[in-house]
Amino acid sequence: MIRIEPYKDDEVNKVLLELLSDNDFLSFVKSNLNKSTSKFLSIPGSSFLAMQLFKSKIKKLHTIKDFQQQVKAVLASVVKQTITDFTTEGLNKLDKNKPYLFIGNHRDITLDSALCNHAIDSIGMDTTYNAIGDNLVSIKWMGDLLRLNKSFVIARSGDSKKEIYMNLFKASDFIAQRLSANESVWIAQKQGRSKDGLDKTDPAVLKMLHIALRKKCAFEDISKHYNIIPCSISYEIDPLAAEKTKQSLNNETKSKNDDISHIFKGVMMPKGRVHLTFCPPVLGTFSPEELANEIDKSIINNFKIWDTNIYAYQTLYETVNDDEFPSASKYFNDMRSSMTNDELGDIMSQYANPIIAKKELNNE
Repeated sequence: MIRIEPYKDDEVNKVLLELLSDNDFLSFVKSNLNKSTSKFLSIPGSSFLAMQLFKSKIKKLHTIKDFQQQVKAVLASVVKQTITDFTTEGLNKLDKNKPYLFIGNHRDITLDSALCNHAIDSIGMDTTYNAIGDNLVSIKWMGDLLRLNKSFVIARSGDSKKEIYMNLFKASDFIAQRLSANESVWIAQKQGRSKDGLDKTDPAVLKMLHIALRKKCAFEDISKHYNIIPCSISYEIDPLAAEKTKQSLNNETKSKNDDISHIFKGVMMPKGRVHLTFCPPVLGTFSPEELANEIDKSIINNFKIWDTNIYAYQTLYETVNDDEFPSASKYFNDMRSSMTNDELGDIMSQYANPIIAKKELNNE
C-alpha cells in the first residue's frame, strides 16, 4: 500500500542523500538552473559549480525544519520574482496557538498551499501539513520532495474497495492526529485543480475528513471538532490557463511528466497580483452537502476579482473597452496568434466564471 505519511526527522538525511544519487532528479535540477535570472550562471562552468554547492548544502540538512528553511528561501524568491504583489486578508484574525483545518480552493498544484504557509509563517505560525493526490508521488523523487515538505497523500486508487477505504481512513486518521496534536492542516476543496474557474467543494472530501471521527462525533458536529477555515486564493494571471484549456477541450489526460512541468511552470512563470483570504471559521451543524455549500459561499464571496476577470467577463457577455484594461487586454490579445478561437474563449471563461459565481450567489 502507498505510504500516506510525510517523512520524519530521522529519515530526512537518508532521503536527501538518495535524491543526490537519483539521475532523474539531478537532471531536472540541472535543466532548471535559471541562466536568465542569474548573471553568475551565464559564466562558462558555473552550472557545474552551482550543482556542487547545491549538493553540499543538501548534505547538511538533517530535519524537516532544516529542509523547510531552504523551501522558505526559495518561496520568498518566487514571490519576489513572479508575483507583482502578494496580499492577504483575515491573517490577523488567526490565533497562532490554535490548530486549523484550512480548506482552500485549488488553482495551482503546489502554490496554493505554499502561499498559505508563506502567509502564516509571517505571523509566527508553524507550517501546515499539506494534502496531495497520489498522482504526485508516482515519480519517486517528486514524492520524496513533497513528503520532506510535510505533504501527506490522499490515495483515491486501490486494487479493491477495501484498499481504497483503508487509504482514505489512513489519511483521515493522519489529519485527526495532527489537529489533535495542535498542528494545522491544508487540504484542497476537491480533487484536482479548478480548470473552469469555478470553485466547488466536493462533499466526498468532507466525508473523508469525518471517517476517523465516526466514533467521536456525528458528521453534523465536525465544525465543533475542527477549526475549519476556508481559504480563497485568486491569481491575476494563471500561468497554466492554456494547459487547462487543452485538457478540458481535448479531454487530454495528464502524464506523470505533465505534473512536473505544470508544477514548475506554475511556480516560475509570472502570476501578476495574488490575493489570499483566510475566511471566517465555519460554525454550525451541517450535512456534507450543506457544509460544502457553506465553504463555497465563503470562498466565492472572498475571491478577489482582478482586471483579467472583468475584461474576460465583459468580452464574453457585455461590451468591453480595451482602454480601461490595458494590461488585461494585452494579456488576452497576445494569446490570439497561438490558439484557436475556441481555446481563447475557454480561457476567457476560466477568468469570467468567478464573476458569474459571485452574481449567482448574490442573486444578481
